[in-house]
Amino acid sequence: MTARRKAPDWGAIAAGTLRLLGWLAVNALAAAGIIALAAFALGSFSLPLTMAQLANLTDRYVVASGARQNQFNHLLTIGFAAAFVAVSFFRRTGLVRAFTTPENDHGQ
Repeated sequence: MTARRKAPDWGAIAAGTLRLLGWLAVNALAAAGIIALAAFALGSFSLPLTMAQLANLTDRYVVASGARQNQFNHLLTIGFAAAFVAVSFFRRTGLVRAFTTPENDHGQ
């Protein structure tokens, strides 16, 4: 006996994929916002001072050696990843809710 396989529900797959991509995009944008807020705090929450600090950082970055630039890039990547993980932790219920369908919600 061969059991007939049920065709995949492409609509549900597309909806789940879009929900996941939306959740990831919001988390990435929130993490980028945290990095921008840190840069803004570096400038004492003043736009002109923030721009001056970023210009100073840019000047120092350009003249730094490749090893120091790599070290800064690594630090920035770790900071972004930490912010992403923190935002993802606080938004984890949204991820679970994104994959909950009315059929298996059981009235909750």
